[in-house]
Amino acid sequence: METNRITARPDASAGQVTTFYSYDSAPARSLALVHAAWLLAGREGARTPVLMIDWDLEAPGLHHYFGATSQASGNLRGGVLELFEACRAGLDRAASHAQPLRDTDGAAAAQAARVLDALDWDDYIERVDDSRPLYLMRAGRLDDSYGERVDRLDWDGLFGACPGLFRAFAARLAGRFTHVLIDCRSGRSAAASVCTALLPDKMVGLFTPDPRSLDGLRGVVARALDYRCSHEDEQRPLLVYPLPAPVEAAGEGRRRWRLGDAGRGVRGYQATLEKMLGESYGLASVTLDSYLDEVQLPQAAILGAPLPCGRAHPGQGDRLGPLRGIEALLEWLEPGHFPWRPLAEVRLLQAAEALRRRAADPQASSMVRELARLGHLYLGQHGELEAARRIEQHVIALEAGLHAMEEGKRGHPGARRAGDVPAGSSGAAGSEAPGPGAAGNGTAAGTDVLDEALSRLQELIDSRSPREARALADSLRSRVLRPSVAHPLRRRAAAMIKQVYLQEGDKDALLAFTQDEVSSLEGALIEAAVGRPLVAG
Repeated sequence: METNRITARPDASAGQVTTFYSYDSAPARSLALVHAAWLLAGREGARTPVLMIDWDLEAPGLHHYFGATSQASGNLRGGVLELFEACRAGLDRAASHAQPLRDTDGAAAAQAARVLDALDWDDYIERVDDSRPLYLMRAGRLDDSYGERVDRLDWDGLFGACPGLFRAFAARLAGRFTHVLIDCRSGRSAAASVCTALLPDKMVGLFTPDPRSLDGLRGVVARALDYRCSHEDEQRPLLVYPLPAPVEAAGEGRRRWRLGDAGRGVRGYQATLEKMLGESYGLASVTLDSYLDEVQLPQAAILGAPLPCGRAHPGQGDRLGPLRGIEALLEWLEPGHFPWRPLAEVRLLQAAEALRRRAADPQASSMVRELARLGHLYLGQHGELEAARRIEQHVIALEAGLHAMEEGKRGHPGARRAGDVPAGSSGAAGSEAPGPGAAGNGTAAGTDVLDEALSRLQELIDSRSPREARALADSLRSRVLRPSVAHPLRRRAAAMIKQVYLQEGDKDALLAFTQDEVSSLEGALIEAAVGRPLVAG
């Protein structure tokens, strides 16, 4: 494995800097970072460069997770400590030959750039995995003088000498790596302030059931956001992602820790986090139900988990293992969604973005471009429910295209619009009589069964029986999206199911069903494009 040079190619756009912080439980925090880094470096066919930085100078250890190759060079390779020692020396030399620095016309930024340009970055960064572009900047050279040199390094003095140094450092690394993950030391210190207030775009705050843990995290988050709000040159967003680390994976104690116990006067951490995030971002209220249902990292699981190694992870197939919690966290963190955004909406946005990238390919089919346009319309909406209605309108347009392709495959002379009555049909004009071969399960009997269920659903809607209507609507969701269901019947069923969700105000269910509908149509269009029959003829 080549560890002497940085072989990752600079990314076309700036990367993201994410700090992993915990007031306590440093081992769980470090392991969470390692597993997240390994997963991220495997993105895009293992072509996503990721850098881990061990900023826990008092208790360094990230290099221990990457085998003998990394550990063997521990006494030779420099890291965070040596890099900022070199910066301090560069600033001292500049100060001895120039006037005191005044931050005018970008003088501070220019000085920071000169100091960082003088560094040989390959001396401080090594590659630690030959199966993916995963890199490490260790805490420092662990020689006999390491402890004394850590004590001498003055973070406040560095900031005072060149306020733009840390911002420029983060920007320099974000220009080379898609993700920069910083393992910040626990507790409160000047180094922790650098890692939480000055460097990151995002912060993962791991906390444990110990009351001091969440209190410590709240204090660090508050100070970081207050600093950015009160300093004009630091007014940039900081996304905060709480990461609960219960002792065990399940049990009544974990539920009580999250939701509290009114009888005992115990407040759960979810309410505390919602209050903290609402106050931090100036929101009247936020809801973390969806996020906290998914994002949990049991300490027993992460501390006992096998370490990532090569192209496969020994625990990757374990749905209850630690990777499950990390993968869930990355669904929000990687694209930069707020943690109060529901998972169904997050996945819908991700699907729309994936379609947008596919549509950018000059060889993309018209179907892909149309679906990408649909996704773009969703992203441009301000209200989720209104967006879902707009998507529904364009789903109808896609169905029309699907019918045209289907009729063309059958050799019919002309394509009819979705919902039109075929010539010779006994149905009245404008009715939703099914076209040729439109049986719900490939037979007329299947259509009759589904039509009967929809009639029952309409009765429940009209009689204002929301509980029964919701149960029936949920049971019909998968059936009505089968490719064999006639399109007029599918459109009628989908409209009724959405009406039930709208009446209940359940935007999560509405968005999830709309996403399923789009996915079903995309699959049907692909099958039609390659000549497979969609409906039994």
